[in-house]
Amino acid sequence: MTYAVVSVHSPKPEHRAAVIDSMQRYSRVAREQVGLEWTGVVDDGSGRLVGIALWASEAAAAAARPALMAEVGDDPFEMWDERPIDGLRGVVV
Repeated sequence: MTYAVVSVHSPKPEHRAAVIDSMQRYSRVAREQVGLEWTGVVDDGSGRLVGIALWASEAAAAAARPALMAEVGDDPFEMWDERPIDGLRGVVV
């Protein structure tokens, strides 16, 4: 089973670099966690940025959450993004 955590950001143009930096910091910390299978940021050319983390299980994703939030939890996304982060979590089928 693979468990996916997906976050879709819609950064304001002047804060795009800050959002990318935050997403890259998240990925760096995620790569240090047990159970991570893959992580990265997708730029689909629409202005949105999609962060994806694939975990061995939901439990692995939950166990990593404190370290991940310690890294990016205080980032001011409400200021950086045009709208709230659209998140998706679930089992990849």
